[in-house]
Amino acid sequence: MTGWVTVKDLHVRQLERALTEQFDGLIDMSDVDRRPDDQQRHLFLSRALAALAVHEATGLDRKESAACVIDGFDDEGIDAIAVDTEAPQVWLVQAKWSKKGEAVLDPDAVRAIGKGLKRLIRGEYERFNKKLQPMVPKLESALTSAQVLITVIPALAGDRGISVGAQRELEDLQGEYNDPEEMLKVHTLELSDFMAAVRAGLDDPKVNLKAKMPDVRFHSDPYLAYFGTLTADQVADWYGKNRNRLFRRNIRYPLGLTKINSDLVDSVIRDPETFWYLHNGITVLCDRLKVGPRGDLELSGASVVNGAQTVASLHAAAERSLAAVAKARINVRIISLEDTPRSFDRQVTIATNTQHGVTERDFRALEPMQERLRMEFDVLLNKKYILKRGEFLLDSADGCDMEEAAIALSCAKPDARFSFLAKSEINQLWKDGNYSKLFSGANAKRVWRAVQIVRSVRKSLADIQQDLEGRAALLSEQGTYLVGHLTFQKLTSWPSCPDREWGDLMGGIPEAVEQAVRWAMHSVDMIYGINSQIGSVFRTVQRYEGVVEDAVKGIRTGNQPPEFSPEYKVEIRENRARQANAVTVIVDAGAIEEGARLEFRPITAPERKALSGWLQADSRRGSATWVARKPKSLLWEYDGKPYSPSALVMEMFSQANKQGPKAVQGTRRWFVPGEGSLVEIANKVRGSE
Repeated sequence: MTGWVTVKDLHVRQLERALTEQFDGLIDMSDVDRRPDDQQRHLFLSRALAALAVHEATGLDRKESAACVIDGFDDEGIDAIAVDTEAPQVWLVQAKWSKKGEAVLDPDAVRAIGKGLKRLIRGEYERFNKKLQPMVPKLESALTSAQVLITVIPALAGDRGISVGAQRELEDLQGEYNDPEEMLKVHTLELSDFMAAVRAGLDDPKVNLKAKMPDVRFHSDPYLAYFGTLTADQVADWYGKNRNRLFRRNIRYPLGLTKINSDLVDSVIRDPETFWYLHNGITVLCDRLKVGPRGDLELSGASVVNGAQTVASLHAAAERSLAAVAKARINVRIISLEDTPRSFDRQVTIATNTQHGVTERDFRALEPMQERLRMEFDVLLNKKYILKRGEFLLDSADGCDMEEAAIALSCAKPDARFSFLAKSEINQLWKDGNYSKLFSGANAKRVWRAVQIVRSVRKSLADIQQDLEGRAALLSEQGTYLVGHLTFQKLTSWPSCPDREWGDLMGGIPEAVEQAVRWAMHSVDMIYGINSQIGSVFRTVQRYEGVVEDAVKGIRTGNQPPEFSPEYKVEIRENRARQANAVTVIVDAGAIEEGARLEFRPITAPERKALSGWLQADSRRGSATWVARKPKSLLWEYDGKPYSPSALVMEMFSQANKQGPKAVQGTRRWFVPGEGSLVEIANKVRGSE
């Protein structure tokens, strides 16, 4: 019967109102301000939904979540991106708004996300619009980590979920990135999830929990608290129903499945009965607490303030084996805030989260071997060898710390597994078997030489990066320890080199590093293909060792390594852009409308490092207007003066007080949103002619 208003209709209206109230003025709509009002309204709601999805997934506040929205021209199929560099974790949101509550994810949307993800993995950040550019440093940090977890979030204003075709596409996408270890997961948010968030409140969500604690006991002096054990499945269920709202008073949200958390998941599934003995438990604050005679608990306004990682990990374990998690028990302390002083909740939160853990590295600092190295550095080398965390050198030339020494010795080991651990799982270096092999036969002179070589490798790689793009640039960024290991394999005389010849050996490192990068790139291309993900090399020791073994064979032949592909060389691509005469072609053809807005997008990693912060400080610095005159075709929004594209890029380096390249092709770096760079637009004109 027509005319009836369903519950779903009501929920859509409530969600629309909440999105408007919570995100009006926070979502960037400047790119669509000339569109009809109904289109603007639809786009606002879709972008606000993406922001709400970010808020739900990460716990970022509304303003921060809105800043994650990149929807628009050149979003590459991704509506919002959020990054946590500590975990590290990346969230990619595809939002679908429907006024009828019938939003569904289709196969084309998944394929678009997959294409955008591939560009991110390859470091092709210039393909994205200016909204993404401020995130690039964090994205680079997260995506170059072998431990990164990527979560795709379909955010759907509806209850129809994901189509069968889209589900198959998602499974294929996961298969591409999750071999052999999980790197990508999918977390769908639907209308019911968003309504739960709206009802609880976005800024200060009210979470009510129930639990059964048969052994409940209390502590009443001076403030009332209860403690006891819960079955771990109850705690997992808390997270399943409330997600990050459960941690509103905590100092941060769960980090995702980091290596430590993955170990926790494995341990509770493997041996749930001993879980209680091996973990500290969690602390929960609540506004009010009711306790029944049989241990039935009702918590109003609850928040987990210590143990967020444990709670999220138990939920992940329950998704794999609910039966195992139900057998595990966990200590829980519940503090009611009813009669506590103002700000007592903050005191508890800070106190329970600032107890510094002692790591295995700290214990190694107490060993006689490390103390001996400290003495040798001081007496024999007149250098400092720092053992304890918190101590720092004023000048790196004065010495090194224990961790830098461990990394350098890892690269120097003939066994490539050690340099893999230095990159991907550095805490494993301090484990008994690894540690004893790593420092076996170490003395101050050997350690200091290894440190000097790795430092020189870093510097040489930084120089090489100026000349590289694409996958080769990614390899030179991510593969410091791989290249370091290959360099040690070439400089086999480094431990016994006479002091009088040491300078000559160090002088040969830049050439050795360049050859190592070329051999490594050749090996990656031969083993995994020219379209393979560079990051996948560092995800498993087997893949890593395969590349190293092949590259070492090349190095030991004594032959020159294969040249980089032209697509990897900045000079060649710059020359192509220069020959395109893009401005002349575009002006003569009238291919860009007078007054069109352009965006500056750095291409190489050194450019991004040099200019990202400066560009973020003032949005006008990355914007220009097309004035259709040769050669000064760009009117810079920052100073209102006309420039040629290349001259403007050099001016930007100058004003940022950064040393730029000797020459640069600005036509590769200035983009018309939705149409491409000036070079690409010029090439399209030639193609049409």
